[in-house]
Amino acid sequence: MAPSSSVPRRPESEWVSRQVAAMSAARARGEPIRAEAILERFPGLDRESAIRLIYEEVCLRREEGEEGVSAEVLHRFPRWRDELEILLDCDRLFRPGTAPTEFPAVGESLGPFRLLSELGRGASGRTFLATEPTLADRPVVLKVVPSDQDEHLALARLQHTHIVPLFSEQTFPDRGLRALCLPYLGGASLDRILKALSDLPLEHRRGRHPAELIGRGSEQPPDAEGPFRRYLEQATYAQAVCWIVACLADALHDAHARGLVHMDLKPSNVLITGDGQPMLLDFHLARGPIAPGAWVADRLGGTPGWMSPEQESALEAVREGRPVPRGIDGRSDLYALGLLLREMLAPAPSAKEKDDDRRRPGRNPEVSVGLSDLIRKCLAPKPGDRYPDAASLADDLRRHLNNLPLREVANRSPLERLRKWRRRRPGLLARSVAWLSTGLALAIVFVTIGASYRQRVRAIRTDLEDGRNERLRHRYSEAVPHLKRALDSSRSLLGIEPLSREIEIQLRLAQRGRLADELHDLADLIRFRYGVSLPSKDEARALIRDCRSIWEARDALVRPAGPALDHEAEERIKTDLIELVLVWADLRVQLASAAESDAARRDAARLLDDAEATFGPGLALDGRRRQLAAPATATATAAETVVAGPVPSTPWAHYDLGRFYLRSGRFEAAAEEFQRTLDLRPQDLWANFYQGLCAYRLGRPGEAVAAFRACIALAPDRAVCHYNRGLAHEAQGKFDRAFHDYGRAIELEPRLTSALLNRGILHFRLKQFHEAADDFGQALRTTSDPETLDRINENLALANRALGEHADLGREGKRPSR
Repeated sequence: MAPSSSVPRRPESEWVSRQVAAMSAARARGEPIRAEAILERFPGLDRESAIRLIYEEVCLRREEGEEGVSAEVLHRFPRWRDELEILLDCDRLFRPGTAPTEFPAVGESLGPFRLLSELGRGASGRTFLATEPTLADRPVVLKVVPSDQDEHLALARLQHTHIVPLFSEQTFPDRGLRALCLPYLGGASLDRILKALSDLPLEHRRGRHPAELIGRGSEQPPDAEGPFRRYLEQATYAQAVCWIVACLADALHDAHARGLVHMDLKPSNVLITGDGQPMLLDFHLARGPIAPGAWVADRLGGTPGWMSPEQESALEAVREGRPVPRGIDGRSDLYALGLLLREMLAPAPSAKEKDDDRRRPGRNPEVSVGLSDLIRKCLAPKPGDRYPDAASLADDLRRHLNNLPLREVANRSPLERLRKWRRRRPGLLARSVAWLSTGLALAIVFVTIGASYRQRVRAIRTDLEDGRNERLRHRYSEAVPHLKRALDSSRSLLGIEPLSREIEIQLRLAQRGRLADELHDLADLIRFRYGVSLPSKDEARALIRDCRSIWEARDALVRPAGPALDHEAEERIKTDLIELVLVWADLRVQLASAAESDAARRDAARLLDDAEATFGPGLALDGRRRQLAAPATATATAAETVVAGPVPSTPWAHYDLGRFYLRSGRFEAAAEEFQRTLDLRPQDLWANFYQGLCAYRLGRPGEAVAAFRACIALAPDRAVCHYNRGLAHEAQGKFDRAFHDYGRAIELEPRLTSALLNRGILHFRLKQFHEAADDFGQALRTTSDPETLDRINENLALANRALGEHADLGREGKRPSR
């Protein structure tokens, strides 16, 4: 099928003609092929052939009656936008039955509308004040754009108090035009108001000044009375600005919730209506969020000087045919709101001023420290440092207006906090004034309470969903703040009791999950530090206190009020608590004197009984109970007592028996039990870890390296795994690898005393005395254990002596000791 166009075209190659024929045949079958599919199959295609294929798709789709094809194609292929615009403009001129876009003039009629005056014009359209004779000559605003633009699709999705609504949309194919009918609300754009105020010093401005400029120049000003305008007339200039921006933030939050980012927020796109209400305009660049690394093929634009850093870099990338380097979401609009706040409260200095820093809102005496910090947070270069959403910004602005502490910004000025406190608690005369102000505020609240209520409920639901998703990903610490904020907000609203109950349930689950994570961290610490040998008496007493504290609060973990966590998390809680109980029982017996031995064994037995009553019988608990019942004579006797019981059949039972053998010095038997654990559960971190310790103690460093390598694969950020692999490498004589592992362990845990001490000894043996002294010096600052301190000091003295320091050690040629 040949395109119906009289645009003269150069002869294409036979290959391009075949592709065009294939596109036509596929479309006739109802299986259209887009140009992208062919370009992806042939990435080396030259520019001219690529543009021809795109143009042929446009022609084929026009023949089938599709509208707006040209604009869509320009958005899809920004790389060749200039060439395509020229080609499509020529096509519009020469295509039979098609006329170039011709905007109407004042006095004409366009469909059912009669154009009274032109309100403004831009690069892609014009705006008119018009009337509808068929509807009692009601005044409307008519935005006339080329028919291939689709701003109406974005506007149709939005219904918010502070967004100008769309009445209707009509297309005029014979003129290539589309008309968007909007309500006529009078007023003036924020851009015009700011220009009119530019000659008035900041310290002389009041909220009444913008209010006085609202209706100036309007041909048919509507009713100017209303609570919004009265508020502006009574507010200070800074209060008026904060209130306007808070309303705009409410509007943006609604747009973001519907998947739209405005992308072109600036003063000329903000209308202050005749009754003083702020309204957001012009969604012709609005689009969905953009993920980092995405290839943008549809619309992307913005106004220089009013874009966020990520939006500017995205435009630059699109121009150069690269993927977007940084994602764009609603926080890009918050950056533009920050620019708007700064422009209204601290505009650029004039040429006569020496200070040319536009980022100093403090130049305005009405701008407090808190408000200044709020603006700086909006203008943070990184999106993650800005407000998380528009609702949070609106909340902080209203808190500032109501003399309340800000939530998202540090209230770092004591003087400002004092002033706010005094304003919230005025004297008798101030109370009288406050009652009058409250009446006015209530009138405003009753007008806007419906929209505000829905907005707050949406924010609560958003926090609930974010918290639930974080909890399901086992990120409990991130889930709790979302759910707490949702619960705090829900307590101040009526009629959402079911939602509040769901938030409470999710919060309890997240808090319990966070407590389970803390328990797991302590259990892992015990598995590493106390899995082989018992700690010193001071450390053991501290550990007993920690175990007792957690055990006494176990009901919050094992008997929760409400639904349970997933099966894996519940099993981990049980395993970790049993681990603590077993270690506690061992320490209670080991720390007891000869006179207290029997009492200590009875206490330990009662503790094991409590654990069995809580979790049910188990081989680990039963084996430890038989061990306590045996005479406290020799380790071998105790080990035989454990073996005499039931044969282990679960990974946990093999693992617990292996650790008992390991503490008893029976490394071969321990290694066999850990291997049985790994046969049943190959991904068990601690079974791999202890198997590596057994191999190291048995003088098989190669097997130890393999076991610790598996540990690092399972837990790459655990310093102890890197440290122990370093020990095994050192035993093999592979000092370079040992250095690397010790260094990685210290990088992950800078206060790991054993890694610093061992690396220092290795430096000493290689005659790197300066490095050895540095490591020993750092090790001294990481421990308070007397024996360890003596050993480090001895090694440090050796290193200093080798460096020529005066340290009398009493003998020559002494080597460092671990």
